[in-house]
Amino acid sequence: MERRRAIMIAATLVGLAVLIGLAMSLSRSSPDEKKDQAATASTPDTVIEPTTSSLPLDSVPTVIEPEELADAHAVMRKYLTALGTYTYRTDGDQWTARTRALTDGSPAITDQTTLPTGRAWAQCLQTKCSSTATADLTRDTVLSNAPVDGAGRSVTTLASTTVRLHQDKQTSQSTDFQITATFTSGEWKISGLQLAGVGDAGTSESS
Repeated sequence: MERRRAIMIAATLVGLAVLIGLAMSLSRSSPDEKKDQAATASTPDTVIEPTTSSLPLDSVPTVIEPEELADAHAVMRKYLTALGTYTYRTDGDQWTARTRALTDGSPAITDQTTLPTGRAWAQCLQTKCSSTATADLTRDTVLSNAPVDGAGRSVTTLASTTVRLHQDKQTSQSTDFQITATFTSGEWKISGLQLAGVGDAGTSESS
């Protein structure tokens, strides 16, 4: 009996020692460690999505340099203005040579580059007419640096012209065009002109 009691007391003391040691170990854990453990236990694994940064501006290829684009626009304005600017005294041959020099010389565009003919020109002579034109470029619709039919870079632009014709009375007409300039032999030349709409045709104005 005495031996059994001694064994039970020893086992009880061992159990108490284990419990005391565990309690002391837990009490030694720092609050930060507890917080970290709690956060680790409560927070699921985080997946970091890859980010895609935009390309720097200088790495994006430029179809046509701004300086070249400005040169193309200047030729467009000059050509559209020339088409609607003349007087009854204008020398047809000189006007035609000067204005067609702004084109690439293709039949499609040279055939459109003419002064009024027939009855319209006869009336101009009779009334001692004069005509002036202004041109506004609205927006570029096509920019290309790929050779087309042996040509180089090209720009197609939506443009609006206003022609004021002085005859017996002054009239004005606004016309929209799609105009194309192509870089040929080191110069920008007009290579295409397509009617895009007519507005305020024959509007009368006071003299």
